[in-house]
Amino acid sequence: EAAGDRDPPTFLLVGHKCDLVAQRAVSAEEAEALAASLGMAFVETSARTNLNVELAFQMLAGSIQQALARGALSPPHGCGGIRLIPSHSHGRAPVQGQPRAHPHHCQC
Repeated sequence: EAAGDRDPPTFLLVGHKCDLVAQRAVSAEEAEALAASLGMAFVETSARTNLNVELAFQMLAGSIQQALARGALSPPHGCGGIRLIPSHSHGRAPVQGQPRAHPHHCQC
């Protein structure tokens, strides 16, 4: 439904809370098969353990960037698209109360 009649936008199926194994309702294999049948990527994440959280955002941003490059998506007028900003976290969470500083800010 979200894709409508046009070329499908970029989607990523995210299985969250994968650290709660005993409460799992859908297997990773089922979710991966669903994602493949819908033509999208799949990743499991856990915010509690910080497993694949940044990867999920990188995958989605990378897919959007590829769609822009091949002309499947077009940015709004006056916007140059997206750019991926390298992570400076190195797996560490930001200190509470301290904003993350990025050398570049997108104006889109």
